[in-house]
Amino acid sequence: MGNEILIRLEVIVLDRYHRRSIRLKGSDYSKPGYYFVTVCTRERESIFGKIIDFSMVCNQMGEIVEKVWSELPIHFPKVKTDQFIIMPNHMHGIIQVIPNKRSELSSGNMCLLNQAPIQGSISEGWIMMKSTSVTLGKIIRNFKAKSTREIRNKMNNSFCWQRNYFEHIIRDKNELFRIREYILDNPENWSQDDDNLMNGH
Repeated sequence: MGNEILIRLEVIVLDRYHRRSIRLKGSDYSKPGYYFVTVCTRERESIFGKIIDFSMVCNQMGEIVEKVWSELPIHFPKVKTDQFIIMPNHMHGIIQVIPNKRSELSSGNMCLLNQAPIQGSISEGWIMMKSTSVTLGKIIRNFKAKSTREIRNKMNNSFCWQRNYFEHIIRDKNELFRIREYILDNPENWSQDDDNLMNGH
């Protein structure tokens, strides 16, 4: 059952972020919670490294992307990064937008009060929070702009991300576990990945 869920998740990801924006109408992407994000290189060009023995080995460009992603909490104090993976031509990551104050209870989307560790149990305390001033779009624009600037300045002045990106609001802890597993399994599944142009997609 778990594998079937992950396969369905991958189909949804590939279908949606390749073809169109799937931002939910009426959704507030500044509300505290967990968000699953996928960003691709322009024309799915594989330039961040290689998959060797089912593991991703980043080159210098991939290391820059990893560094910039990991530094997001420095620039956005109300943001934490969870599980992520840099792949040859895209990256997957989970972002948590945390609440300003515990008292900010409202009828917004559900989120975890505290960041759940990558390994270990998750708090049962799903609560309702008001919006913060940070939006997911602003976070991703910062990530793309900073990584693009560093890569162009240091090694590849033609580097460019795909214009859009895929995002998904993670609604409960079971979905959070499944998406973490999906991210971790990406290198092992690279030979069947639609983003791998060697597969003829």
